[in-house]
Amino acid sequence: MQSVHFIGIGGVGMNGLAQLAALSGYKVTGSDRAYNPDAEVFQCLENLGVSIFDQDGSGIDKSTQQVVFSTAIESGNPDLIKAEEQSIPLLHRSEFLKQLIGDDELIAVAGTAGKTTTTGMLGWIFQWLEKDPSVYNGAAVANWKTGHTLGNVRKGGSNVWIIEADESDKSFLNFNPTHSIITNISKDHYELDELHSMFDQFERQTSGITVRGDALEFQTLELNVPMLGKHNVGNAACAFELCRLLDFNTDQVRQALAEFKGIERRLEIVGRIDGITVIDDYAHNPAKIEASLAAVSECHPTTHAFWRPHGFKPLFQGLEEFISVFSNHWKTCGGSIFILPVFYAGGTTTRNVSSEDLVARLNSAGVPARLMPDYAALKAELTAVAKSGDAILGMGARDPELPLFSRRLVDEWKIY
Repeated sequence: MQSVHFIGIGGVGMNGLAQLAALSGYKVTGSDRAYNPDAEVFQCLENLGVSIFDQDGSGIDKSTQQVVFSTAIESGNPDLIKAEEQSIPLLHRSEFLKQLIGDDELIAVAGTAGKTTTTGMLGWIFQWLEKDPSVYNGAAVANWKTGHTLGNVRKGGSNVWIIEADESDKSFLNFNPTHSIITNISKDHYELDELHSMFDQFERQTSGITVRGDALEFQTLELNVPMLGKHNVGNAACAFELCRLLDFNTDQVRQALAEFKGIERRLEIVGRIDGITVIDDYAHNPAKIEASLAAVSECHPTTHAFWRPHGFKPLFQGLEEFISVFSNHWKTCGGSIFILPVFYAGGTTTRNVSSEDLVARLNSAGVPARLMPDYAALKAELTAVAKSGDAILGMGARDPELPLFSRRLVDEWKIY
């Protein structure tokens, strides 16, 4: 039995790899500086037999054969140092995923926005059509999530893999897919010229079909998609088009899409109180925030939105675009805009912009955005302004408190 250790095992991408490794017969250990034995992600991993250690090198010993890391792990991490001292092979998470896939057929879904939802839809369609795929996704498919499984991966019995491929660190270029989907391309992580070059290379590395979502006329497909937002119809169209080009029965594909229950933290309705709808969303870049705001505003006359930037660098790189998105939304739809402090999980970073700077710029543009110092202050403001018929939309990535806050807001509405 091969033994593999994951640094930051609770992370969005890493916990899925750890699950797949355990389901593939590996002995799995991991570490996470945010480890909480009561957290769902760690409980599910431990139920699979995964052993979780402090991130101090103690989880790595002479039996460890591989150590998996992500781009987010700093060079001075104790687990990395221990692995290097013991000459244990280090694999980037994309390299380990490629190792799991081996020579199997690979369908990779990439793009700036929508790739998680599209991957989930495609995996669900393939399961519905009894093709028994293995799936690696960035968030839970509601159809697969149970009290014992996170729902973001599936280990199938066929030789077909469907994965979400990440462009943020260019690691999607480690794959040579059989078929691929590129949902869309907009500025995020890199400038547009470089992004187009990267995605063109990704398409050249695909041996079979590539579906480009930006080229689809999805309005004519008449798809029944039980999710908020026109952008999710576009995501469904990408999955549908690939299935059509693979000569699948399109009536069955439509039926599968109609039974799709959505993706966790993708415009997920977490509850309704006093006629107010509370929605939790992973949106963190300008394109995703714009799409989420538009989708909710289509259904509710007033939206009270809050966002937590997921890092100093992403906020700095997209500052002008964030200002434009929030300004355009407020000038068109009104409502409220609350900004939380930048989420900081530790490590080295350059703090050359802050949430205070974003709010100041929005205020200068005539947008009455407000800085919220913490979740307690945010709760007080939301309970004061939200009325029956309104929506509360929480957005942001990385911070595990975000989805918990939205649920507490429902459970504890106006309880002080």
